Formats: sequence, C-alpha cells, structure tokens
Amino acid sequence: MRATAIDAAAAALALARSASACDDSSMITPSLPLPPSCRVAAEALAMEGSLVLASMQTIWEALDDPARATLSARLDDQVSGHWARVACASPYWRRLLEREPFWILDLEAAPVVLEASAVASTEEDFFRTLRRDRQRAMARIIWQDLWGPERLDATLTALTELAEACLGRSLEFGQKLLTERHGQPRNAAGAIVPFTILAMGKLGGRELNLSSDIDLLFVYGEGGQSDGPLPLDLGEYFQRLARWLIRALDSNSADGFVFRVDTRLRPFGDVGPLCVSAAALEQYYQAHGRDWERFAWIKARPVAGDLRFGEQVLADNRHFAYRRYLDFTALAGMREVKALMDLEQGPNSRNLKKGRGGIREIEFVCQALQLIHGGRLPGLRQPNTLEALQALRTAQLLAPADADFLESSYRLWRRVEHALQMVEDRQTQQLPDDALAWQRLACALAYSDPAHLQNEIRARREQVHALFHDLLLEGPEYRDDPTHQLWQTAQVAAPDFDARALLAPWQFEDPETVWERLRRFAQSRNVALRLSQRGRQRLDQLLPRYLDLCRSFQPADVGLQRLLDLTEALLPHAHYLALLAENPDFLASVADLLHSPWLAQALVRHPILLDDLLSRQEHDPTLWRRELAAELAGATDTEERMDALRRFKNSEYLLLAADFWSGRLDSMQLGERLSELAEIAIEQALQWAEADLRERHGSLGVEAGGCDEDHKPAFAVIAYGKLGGREMGLASDLDLVFLYDAPPDAESNGRIPLSASAWYARLGQRLIHILTLPTRAGILYEIDMRLRPSGQSGPLVSSWTAFARYQRESAWTWEHQALCRARPIAGSPDLCQRFAQLRREILCRPREAGNLAHDIIAMRQRIQDAKQIPAHRFDLKLSPGALTDIEFLVQFAMLSTCARAPQLSAHSNTRKLIAALQEAGVWTAARAKTLEEALSLFRYSENRRWLALVSRSVADVDPEAAALRKAARGVLEVWREALGPRAAEEN
Repeated sequence: MRATAIDAAAAALALARSASACDDSSMITPSLPLPPSCRVAAEALAMEGSLVLASMQTIWEALDDPARATLSARLDDQVSGHWARVACASPYWRRLLEREPFWILDLEAAPVVLEASAVASTEEDFFRTLRRDRQRAMARIIWQDLWGPERLDATLTALTELAEACLGRSLEFGQKLLTERHGQPRNAAGAIVPFTILAMGKLGGRELNLSSDIDLLFVYGEGGQSDGPLPLDLGEYFQRLARWLIRALDSNSADGFVFRVDTRLRPFGDVGPLCVSAAALEQYYQAHGRDWERFAWIKARPVAGDLRFGEQVLADNRHFAYRRYLDFTALAGMREVKALMDLEQGPNSRNLKKGRGGIREIEFVCQALQLIHGGRLPGLRQPNTLEALQALRTAQLLAPADADFLESSYRLWRRVEHALQMVEDRQTQQLPDDALAWQRLACALAYSDPAHLQNEIRARREQVHALFHDLLLEGPEYRDDPTHQLWQTAQVAAPDFDARALLAPWQFEDPETVWERLRRFAQSRNVALRLSQRGRQRLDQLLPRYLDLCRSFQPADVGLQRLLDLTEALLPHAHYLALLAENPDFLASVADLLHSPWLAQALVRHPILLDDLLSRQEHDPTLWRRELAAELAGATDTEERMDALRRFKNSEYLLLAADFWSGRLDSMQLGERLSELAEIAIEQALQWAEADLRERHGSLGVEAGGCDEDHKPAFAVIAYGKLGGREMGLASDLDLVFLYDAPPDAESNGRIPLSASAWYARLGQRLIHILTLPTRAGILYEIDMRLRPSGQSGPLVSSWTAFARYQRESAWTWEHQALCRARPIAGSPDLCQRFAQLRREILCRPREAGNLAHDIIAMRQRIQDAKQIPAHRFDLKLSPGALTDIEFLVQFAMLSTCARAPQLSAHSNTRKLIAALQEAGVWTAARAKTLEEALSLFRYSENRRWLALVSRSVADVDPEAAALRKAARGVLEVWREALGPRAAEEN
C-alpha cells in the first residue's frame, strides 16, 4: 500500500509538470524514472516519503542527459539513502535543490566558494549574487553535515569560513563604494586609519551553527577625516561603512539573507555608537565593562579588515577579560546571567541552548574557569569551546571524565541544533513538541527510534545540569529571590517579554506599565552611558531594595515610579547613588519622603539637596544669616547672587518640608521657621534693592539735602497674614505692605535724581522684582500687595503720614482685622517701631462689641458667598468652622478686648493669641483648647495635603474628613457662643 501511494503521488506530480492527462491516474508513471535506489530510499523513510520522492523526481527531470548520467553513476544505495534522508531532514534544502537542480552534482565540493559575487559590478548585483553564493554553500554544508557525527568539526569550520568570506567580500565591496564617494580614511598626519571587524560569540569561537547570527564589533584606529571629494569625519565615515555592511549581510530580500548581524555586544549596547575607536573601546572596558562582557570578550577575534590592527586591539584589552590573579568574581557575573536565562526559559524549557543542561551551561563551565584561571594560564585563552574543554582537562581544572562527558554532550547538542535549524533555515534551539518533528529530528541524526533520542537528550541534560551546578552554582552569591530576578530580567528582556509572573508578588495596579517603565530604565541610554562599572554595581544593589521599599506605597506602582525618577535624576551624580547604596537607613528615609509627591518632584528637580538631607543637623534659624552670607560670598554678579539666595531658600524650605513630613516638626514649628526664612530673604533682597537704587539714582538722606537729623528718610516692609503671624504654610505667599517716610521736598543726589516718593516707589518695584523674578533656581516668593491702603488701586508704597491717617480715619473693620496679624520685618528700625506703636494704638481702640460683631459676620458672609463650597466637601480654609472662622474669632476677641487688655497687642500669631486670650480671662480653657486643637489639625492637614499635591478641599469620603468635620463643629459652637448663628454654617 505504501509503494502504491508513493508511486501514485510521484506520477501525478510528474504528469502535472508535463501538462498531460490520463483517464486512470493510478496508471501514471514518470516520464524519466528515477534510479530504483532512490525509490527504495524514499519508501524506506518513516515520514514524508512521497514528498521526498516527488522532490527527487523534480530534480532528476530538471537535469540534462549528461548530468543525469553523471548522477546516476554515483547513486548507489548509500548515496541514494543519504539523498532521501537529507531531503526529509531539511525541507529548506529540498527547496534549494528544486530551484537549483544542477547543484546536486557538486554537493561534495568545498563548501565555501564565492563565485557569483566576485564579478558583481553594482550594489544590487552584489547583494543578489552574495545571497546565491550563501545558498549554494548551505546546500553543500547540510549535505555533508548529515553524513555522520564525525562531520561536526568540518561543519563548524565551513560555516565559520562562509561567514568570514561573506564578511570579507562585503567589506571589500563596501570600502570600494565608500572610497569612490568620500575617499580614504586618514589621520591628522595623512596616514591611512585602520579598520577591523571583531567577531564575538560563535563566529569568534569558530563554531558557528547552521542558522546563526553573527556578533560583530566594528573598531577603527583614531579620528581624522577622509580625503575624497565629499570628506567625512572618520567617526561618521566608519559608521556609514558599518551600516552598509549590516545591510549587505542582514537585509532580507526575495533572494533571502546572508547572515543576521547582531551588534549589541558593542560598548553601551544598542544606545552606543555602532563603530568605536580603539581608544574609546579600551576606555569603555576600563570604566564601564561588566562581568558578562568579560565572558563575551573570551571569544573575540579579528575576522575582517586590518587583522594585524585587530590583534593589537585584542592585546590591548586582554587584561579586561583575564586578570593576573585567581579571579573568582567571574562566578558572580556568570551566576547573574544564568539566573536571567532561567527566568526567561522557565524550569521546563525545551530550549537546548539556554535551557537546563543545554549548550550555554557547558559554555559557562568553560568560560568561568577560563576567566578565573586564564590570567595565570595563557593556554586556557581559547575562544573555541571544544578546544577550551581540552585545555581545561590538560590543566587539570576539569576531571577527565567530566571533560569527556561535557565534550560528548556538547557535540550532540550542536548536531541536534543543526538538525533543528536546517528544517527551515531558522535560528531555533527549541526541541520538538510533536511526534512528527521528533521523527524528522531522529531522521536527521540517524536514530531509528525517536523515543530513544528523546530519552538520551533528557538524560544528558540532567547530567550536564548536575555537573554545571556542582562546579559553578554553589555559593551564597547565587541569588534567586524575586527582587533580584525582576531587576536582572529587566536589564536584558526583549520588549515582548511576558513579566506578569515575575511582577505578581508586588500586586501592581498596572503591571504592564510598571514593567515597561522598569525595562526602559534598565536598558536606557543614560544608564548605559553615565554609569561606570562601579556605578552599575551600585545600581544592582539599589534596585532590588527599591522593589522592597515600593511595597509600602499605595499603590506600589507609584513608589517604584518615584524611586526610578529620582535615580534617573541622580545618574549624572554617581556619588549620590553611592550614598543611597551604602546607607540603608538614609535610603529608607529618602523613600519615606517620596511618599510625598511634592517632595519627590523637588528631589528630582534638585537632586543635590540630598546632600543637605544626609548632612543636616538640628535646624537653628539663628545660623541662617551666617550660612547665607557664606553662600553669597562666592557670587560675583547680581544673577549669581539671586541664584544663590534662591538655592539657599529652596534648600532650607525642602529640609523644613522633609522634617514636617517625617514628624520632626509640627505645623506650628514649621510656620515659625518658614516665616523666619522669608524674613531673611526679604532682608537680603531689600539690601540689594537699596544698593541698586543708590547706584543709579543716588541716596536719600541728610547728605543729599532736603532732610534734617530729625526727619531722616525711612523705608519699612510690613508683613501681614501668615508671614505677619509667623505661621506660614508650605503653600503660603507673602502679604506685604511697603511704607516710607521722608520730607516732601527730599530728592536723591545721583546722576538721575528722584523725588523721595519716586525713589521709594522704585525701591518697592525693585524689591518685588528681586523676590519674584524667575531664575534658573526658580522664584523666591509670590507677593500679594492687596492689603495696602486702597488695595490694588493705591500706590505701591504708602507714605507713613497717609498710612497712619488712613488707619486712624478711613480703614474698614476688616483692615483692622488684618492688623491683628501684622508686624514689621525689615527696613528702618525707627519706622518699624512707629508702625508697631500705630498698630497697638489701633488695636487698643475701644469698640462697641455689637457693631464689631456685625462687621465681622458681614465680612465672613461675603467671603462665603464669593466662594461656594460643595456640600460633600470640606475646605480647610473657607468652610464653616475652618481656618478662616478661627482667625475671625481670634480677631473679634482681640479687637473687642484690647482696650482693656492691651497686652494682647504684643502678639500676632494666632496660636499665641488663643493662649493669651485664655490667660487674660477672655476665653475659657475649654474654648481655647477647642480652637487650638482645631487650628493645629487644620494647619497639619493643609501642609500634608500640599505635600501630597491634593486640594485643601477634602471630600467626605476621605479618611480624614470625619475628624475635620468634628473639629469644625467645635469651632462653630464657639462662633455661635461669641457671634451668634450665621447662614449655611453647617455646610
């Protein structure tokens, strides 16, 4: 039955090709019958006999008579059987021969003969003919390889020679094209600059497989310029040459490809330049070379271009791979790479290269021992795996039995690898997962029983892995915890790698986004280019710790994102990575700060502030002026001084925010110190503003004329609001009022004289400019001048006389409320003192409580009407019972009581006023406690929410809303007792 089916299929195929028909298809016979030995061989196959017979028939019929006669003379039973087995093992080979049937006559010839490409005249012809030459060579190599196990060495050599020949021919053609357009590459002295191609990996080891890519490294001698009609810098010159070579070999067309090219082993991998100078290569390995690159360097050798120059490059970098001492650090690097492969492949991988007990484990045994001992034993420096095994045996670093077993296993693995790849000329090392594929593999390797082959492969893999484990994996450095596994995988994983199982322990909300962020960071250009080898080692220490620390964030995604953002900002400052890697407690403190998105952003923008966080001592504001003076001492111009002042303020501001976030400061302490910091900045800015005015417009004073000793010109800065009350928050702007006093006819004595009013107006403008101008270090503060007399419609700087008259005669009740938290902070001591006296006078004025209450309630209602708060939210400042109500209650009590308790006017701070009102007997202890606790809670929440970058408007579903509402109800009860009920107070 088998013979009948085969005959029918072959006859039908032949008949279709001859375009003739027959009524009874079972009677079809080939017009040119194959020799009987071929039919017998095809019938004997365990699979695809009909397809193989049809292919043999197609080739046979395509030959002319002399060719058939030549072939017929060779086709004894052995050759016919081999033909059938090769056609069965490799459908790819089968198709090649069907397209080029005359190749059947010289399959035993030397495999590597580049004939067609030698006569190509154009790039298109060269690409096409080079691919044809490669296909002819592959047809011969596959045919010869399957004669038996003893052909393995010849196959490896032939494939290596084929790659070298194609690479050399391509380089020759590419250099010709480049020289015609851009000339020869020359250095500054006019000498030709050498260029070499180093092979890495299996090509470097002279052990290329049937469908391997080739790992290449392009190196040139030094900088210079080409001498052609369109000269190029040599960096660009050789980049163009390298790109052309890759296209010549790697591009896939209707004619196929020549060799896939992989250049990722170059310095900095994909993000590095395609072609590097010899000096840059050596510098890279000295500064950035990693352990896995030492493994790769073992197999490096020059294969094209200036081979003598290539050998010199190898010699100059040999110390990178081979150390003069016993170098057991190589084991750590190997274990890291092996752990990554295990993660990628999983425990049940069918991959014969990277999986358990596969090719890579045998290579690792060789390479690890070579790196450990090769510095002292030059005989171990063998790029070829089989030669390395022999050298290790000779050096007694492998027991003879172990070396023999590893060699026999390696030979079998390479034969299996070739059999897998010859099926469709694909780069695969995956063992079959179906019976038909196992049958084909058994056919290629001449195993009569696929089950026997499967059992042998399975047993050998276990034995290889056991030996690998015994030799290299014992030791505490072999890390298999999830954090290290995840970070290691991120460094090498392809974009389509499925990391869900690795990410599962963290329960990320968006694992795909987290994985992409981590992978992109690990493989980023910045990581590759900015970090030395030591810096990368520190990163390897830090990232697993990050993965532990991010568990404390809700969600963990946010924590990892912020830690990675900060680390990217620190890459140009590698010593900060050292600080974090070598100080676990400091790293934990920084991670705690990153729970605040505001602090996280601040540290990313200004990573040098980590120095301050690490070295900080207890804040002592009395030292701030001295420290600022030291900062400003090195500034040489106005811009530098303004930047220095901003950096000082930003640094201290960040430290205060960090101390508040971590609980070292409460909100009241924070407010006092932020206010002190603002005062110092304003004092300094005022000095600069006055100096600028004097330089341009001269001075105002007795020496300028128009003034006498009893009436000297003066200027003062008055703080209102939170700065005035020494209770600034992290989000506070500065409420300021500027006052001056000078004789009406006073004039400055400069080259552009100004009247006193104009001079002080310019001074106020200059002061605001210094405080608000954006520089590289940002602005100092936002300024609000609306509390001056007549608000925005009034002059920027008020004369003392007008201001005092306004406060005494025209000011509204709300403006007297504002005076409760006003105080002078900079300028003339005399004018500051006069303001303090005026403030005391105004506050201590007798007031009718009913009228005062009416005005305050009306003002509060206006504010409430202007800013409607949704019923389901609580605004920390404006909601009924919130901060504004507390401040209004304090101000009402102060304005209504100061006449009989003038000591109250000594205070401008809300908290201290609450205490003073209790001490004066105005308020009961219970009322004071209610307001003080609410004030503390609201201030704390206000600052925490600012650092969390969330609104001060708190939704009722927020966990802290209940406590805030409860505190507000206490405040409203005090309001009702003091001022009576008001509309919508329960919103």
